[in-house]
Amino acid sequence: MKIEYQIRDNYIEVIRCYGTDSRVVIPEQIAGFPVRKIAAYAFSQQKDAEEEDVCVYETGENGVFPEQEKLLAGPVVQEIVFPDTVEGIGNYIFYGCKELRCLEFSDTLMSIGSGAFTGCGRLSELHVHLNQGKKSCVKEILGDLWQRIDVTFYVKNGENAENEYSQVRLVFPEHYEEAVENTPARILFTQHHGTGNNYRQCFYNREMDYRKYDELFPLARAQDKIEVLADMAFDRLMYAWDLTGVHRQMYERYISGHLPVIVRLLVKGEQMGRLQFLSGSALWSRDALDAAIEAAYEYEKGEFLSFLMNEKHQMFPMQKKKRFEL
Repeated sequence: MKIEYQIRDNYIEVIRCYGTDSRVVIPEQIAGFPVRKIAAYAFSQQKDAEEEDVCVYETGENGVFPEQEKLLAGPVVQEIVFPDTVEGIGNYIFYGCKELRCLEFSDTLMSIGSGAFTGCGRLSELHVHLNQGKKSCVKEILGDLWQRIDVTFYVKNGENAENEYSQVRLVFPEHYEEAVENTPARILFTQHHGTGNNYRQCFYNREMDYRKYDELFPLARAQDKIEVLADMAFDRLMYAWDLTGVHRQMYERYISGHLPVIVRLLVKGEQMGRLQFLSGSALWSRDALDAAIEAAYEYEKGEFLSFLMNEKHQMFPMQKKKRFEL
């Protein structure tokens, strides 16, 4: 990959990237200086003019010839990884990146330029490394996007912890607004759909408020689809950061109450980890296991069928009929 950059006040600002891979990984350092800024329109095809006074850094990818490299901008880009050193990204940096699906960065990134995510309708994943505390720019990013966004926080643990990071996974549902006219009264008002806007308010001073997030689930049950609700419940149960006992029971009750439908979704989506979680949490019912087994047959998931049949045998063994001799 080739990176065009400029040296600012003892740091690097990335201007443009060229390469062959739709996954772009920005290095932490270039020419001995930390990469702290990504310039405006860096990944957009809508830039009016290219800078002429730039330096060039090449990563030296094997087997890649200069003529094969193309501008990594617009629909070419699908995933971008920023290093922990990046503090700010410029205006309209992703303008028109309609195939951008995943963005990874750390809590060092706190400055987001205006219009940064214009046209990023397929962005669906944020991976955020919380190295310094609990604050991040996630609220600002979510505020620019209407679609469902799955956010994974990597929370740094203490020095003596077994794992360096703990994962927290959260689903922020979609939302949209619709202009509705009351014709007799000649009044135009805005009607909101989906709970995404409510969930996007679960931040205080740039910190995630997990209690507030969990308290919104009853509202989500009334408005969002079962596929979204199941993801929300499983993510909170399996990555239970700051999850109270009351809210744990709430999510478990929802899963148990819709289990025959949910397990079909899990089998179809090849979510083995979640099926194993059901076993470990003793949430299975006979009807749900039968529904899952039927789905494994239907979707021809041999590995899942074997697992489910074994679970049924363990949990609900067939009782031998008693024989009476005269």
